[in-house]
Amino acid sequence: MTESSSSPGQVRTLAAIEAGVDSVRVLIVPTASKAKDREIERLTQQVVANDRRIGLTEGQRAKAVTDMLELGLSVPKIAKAVQVKRETVKAAGAAGRSQTAIGALDAGQLTLDQAAIVAVFDAEGDTAAVETLLGVARYDFRWTAQRLLEDRAVRKARAAAGAPYAEQGLTVLEEEPAYGGPYLRADDLVTADGDAVTDAVIEAAAGYWAVWLSKEDQFTLTATGAVIEEDSIDWDTQDDPEATPDEGLHHHKDITAAEVWVPEYFTADPDAAGVKPGPILAAALAEPAENVDPADAEAVARAVEQKRLAAEAAAKEAERAARRRTKALNVASLAATVVRKEFVTKFLTRKTLPKGAAKWITDTLVDEPGLLTQNKASQYLAELLGVSVAEPTTSLYGDWKERAARDALAPVIDKASDSRAQVIALAQILAAYEARMSGTGKDWWKRVGGSNQDNYLGLLAEQGCELTPVEQVAAGTMTPEQAYDALSEESVTD
Repeated sequence: MTESSSSPGQVRTLAAIEAGVDSVRVLIVPTASKAKDREIERLTQQVVANDRRIGLTEGQRAKAVTDMLELGLSVPKIAKAVQVKRETVKAAGAAGRSQTAIGALDAGQLTLDQAAIVAVFDAEGDTAAVETLLGVARYDFRWTAQRLLEDRAVRKARAAAGAPYAEQGLTVLEEEPAYGGPYLRADDLVTADGDAVTDAVIEAAAGYWAVWLSKEDQFTLTATGAVIEEDSIDWDTQDDPEATPDEGLHHHKDITAAEVWVPEYFTADPDAAGVKPGPILAAALAEPAENVDPADAEAVARAVEQKRLAAEAAAKEAERAARRRTKALNVASLAATVVRKEFVTKFLTRKTLPKGAAKWITDTLVDEPGLLTQNKASQYLAELLGVSVAEPTTSLYGDWKERAARDALAPVIDKASDSRAQVIALAQILAAYEARMSGTGKDWWKRVGGSNQDNYLGLLAEQGCELTPVEQVAAGTMTPEQAYDALSEESVTD
């Protein structure tokens, strides 16, 4: 027999050996003329045959799908050939490229979707991420994986943004330096003459400086490009081009929002960099004055000034810590939103309401009758239900996206049974809450209380959604400080 024809008869051969039979009947069938086509044929038959007889392991099936993809067979054709969904083929194709993922899959440690994610990091040689995912509790896997994916994307973008600085001779930092470490901020330093550290000072000794890049929201006037503060925008004018902004504020239509990489400069060798601690940092670094003679007016004055400057340094660092906390929670909110929406989407595929949901719907609508008309809720409903919304073929005025979403949803509702229609009613409320949260920025975790996010997140928790630390802040069950500490303890970048 040839290698390509022996595999389909392997089960019969093994069975014959087990039964002590000298010969078995065979059926000779035509095969493809090209080696690649024969290999695809063999793999397909092997997967289908073994699924119906002995059963391949998940890892073996994933490897077979990967082999078929590498031979050039398309996802739809593989899905049809081995009788699985296209999403399953995509996940198997990814997982099958990693021996680590295949091993964890066969051991029952990971699901197919989880193995596909592990394979992404394994392919890039990110052993730390792989170890993190293999060691995390299953209910925390998706959240941890999404944080790793977000962190991976940010690191790549930061590296690209840092290339021009590296060309100038600066060290591009991968982590923000901690307070009290070897690195000192340029903002806290002065030149030998006591002047502020400028870009020119840094460029003159670039080899002794490092730069940390962080993403921040930047708002500019579209007409002039002038940078403005966020609190100078009248956010009530958003989606209302005819509205008049309050006095002293800018109309939302006149501004451009963008995320930009903001540099912060550090040095670990101030002498070589030609700088020294400014008065505030010097006071923070100095030992507190002790045993000051009350009769020595100058000594008393120096001690008082040192204490004042040290307090100012502490306040400055506290402000920086608050900014770091806000940035960390904003980043965590992006990952949490992806995972939460996945949970809601899957949850809403059900055919009947879960126990207690009907009362929850009634309580929610009585408490907040206008909820369903806010924040582009219909668009979010279409997304969560997997309903495609067609783009208009002609120019439309007003909120055409909401109208288009409602038009797309209408036939879905018409075809629904009574029990499924009740689920869609629940979906409308969940979509409205989700639109209020993730549809209005990544800082939704700050809006505790009046937004009723606790009602939304509470229902999700009751239905099995594991709330992340940042979601617990939004639900009012954790403080921002506690969430930041929790995120730091489960850091995905250590």
